[in-house]
Amino acid sequence: MKSLKLGLRFWLTITSVFSFVGGWVLLVHSPKPAQLQFSLGNNNTSTVPTLEPLPPLSAFNSGGNNQNVTVFSSQPRQRFFGGPSFRTGGS
Repeated sequence: MKSLKLGLRFWLTITSVFSFVGGWVLLVHSPKPAQLQFSLGNNNTSTVPTLEPLPPLSAFNSGGNNQNVTVFSSQPRQRFFGGPSFRTGGS
């Protein structure tokens, strides 16, 4: 039994080491990702899109009559406990 346990540990160690080394070999030989090339002197490059700045919070709290404001009301859920009732005799 002791020799079987030692054999299994040795087999797991060897296969783990070979799997780790094999994974690194595959990673090294994999194709490289495409590199982005930026040149500072080239005017043909496309610009990065930007967002316009948000209006200040004071514009929303003007105190006027805002027609674009949607107000949601919360109503409590009503649960229905109808249907057949099952009763057991208990113990």
